[in-house]
Amino acid sequence: MYLIYRSWDQGVLGKRVWRMPQPTVLEWVHDVWEDATAGDTYEWFERELGTGIWDLAALFRGGARPRNMEELRTLARTGVSELQQCNVDAHSVRVLADSLWYEVAYYLVDDSAVAASPGLWSYAVHDGPLPATVNTPAGGFTPPWKTVDLAGSSGTGTVYAVLLTCRARHFSIGRDDTYAFRGVRLPEFAAALRSLGTTGEWPLELMVLRSLIAPDEDGIAAALERCNRWPGYAEPPDDYLADLSSHAAALELIRTARGREGTVIHVDEHVVQMLIAEWGETREQWFFFDDRWAGGHPDLAASLMWFAYHWDPLCSRHHFRDKPCSDNRVLYIAVMEEDGRVRVREAGPMDDERFWKFYRWHHSRRPLGEVTAGDVLGAVEVQFQQPAPDSCRFTEFQITRTSHGPAVAAMLADRIRHDLKEAGITRSDGWLQTRYPHGSRFFRAVGRLRRSADGPDFLVIA
Repeated sequence: MYLIYRSWDQGVLGKRVWRMPQPTVLEWVHDVWEDATAGDTYEWFERELGTGIWDLAALFRGGARPRNMEELRTLARTGVSELQQCNVDAHSVRVLADSLWYEVAYYLVDDSAVAASPGLWSYAVHDGPLPATVNTPAGGFTPPWKTVDLAGSSGTGTVYAVLLTCRARHFSIGRDDTYAFRGVRLPEFAAALRSLGTTGEWPLELMVLRSLIAPDEDGIAAALERCNRWPGYAEPPDDYLADLSSHAAALELIRTARGREGTVIHVDEHVVQMLIAEWGETREQWFFFDDRWAGGHPDLAASLMWFAYHWDPLCSRHHFRDKPCSDNRVLYIAVMEEDGRVRVREAGPMDDERFWKFYRWHHSRRPLGEVTAGDVLGAVEVQFQQPAPDSCRFTEFQITRTSHGPAVAAMLADRIRHDLKEAGITRSDGWLQTRYPHGSRFFRAVGRLRRSADGPDFLVIA
């Protein structure tokens, strides 16, 4: 099995990979359980692995060792805090944790699961620079995820830019889009960038790269060296953003700046990697490759794109960009349709803008006439099988304060009660938002509301 630790301070790739002799996660847990729990579990892992893994010790806290993956899932989900996410299936454990400075993630995955899904796991288990070889088969490459297309031309090929960035403590792993430049391949990329105008969709990194390409340069290697002298990407000073349209002005901005020590740059014909030292011991990773390279390494290219957007390599849900990758977390929304009827369904990426529009105005009473087709009138998020297989948590709850409110609460309750029963959920765990508008109405329609003398209220699912 593989143990993968995703943390910005773990080398130039921001991750460490260990291949254990046991073929499955459960066998590994059984084999190390006695030694890991004999003393300080964190210190034991630090000695065995050469580095501490934030919160991995939570899997080994107290009690008897888990007999199967169901017991391991319950142990994992009761051991991590509410601010962390834990996804477990028959062949893997995937955890997102909040460390002191940024998010970290770790994955325990069976050998067979990696072999069965190389398009999801290839980059996560990959160690070292991306291969430079190009051997494009017929059919080219199809991205596994919707790319952000920044430009297109009548030329041949596509360049993909994957930028793994650490923006902030709670915005540091995942949520990174893949940017596509159609009609160009990497050998002509520098010239293509010079000819393009930037838009609001361009990330700062690509704007800086474009501005630092000299008029007579064919490749981007020299520009990347200049990018290494740019003062800051996560929190750049305002005066450094004044003019990125001029190469001369950009050069002036970095004229006296020192390059970051420890940055690694690999430039090949169809793949470029810049592993850039950002602050402290952290490294961000910039990858550029074209369809010829991706066609020769489709699993590695696809899993890199997936790795950038999802903290969980197995996330298959089309969730909002700033919602968590969670195999057990579902956001239900009530939406006003074109025919004037309200319908309840699961939210998807296309609902992102309308959800945040609803979130901005739900605290105030809204005139009925202002509700139009496409508006969200209610949102309830449920975390299934948390912390145990027969329980759930309600992690988001907002219902409109218009006259639609009572009906929306009833419709959401009906759909959610049905799905909870189908999933074998018998009770809730954690805080219930009964004091929110229509909260009591909603929860009483989902189940029997019970008061607890020494803890939070809970639901027995009707």
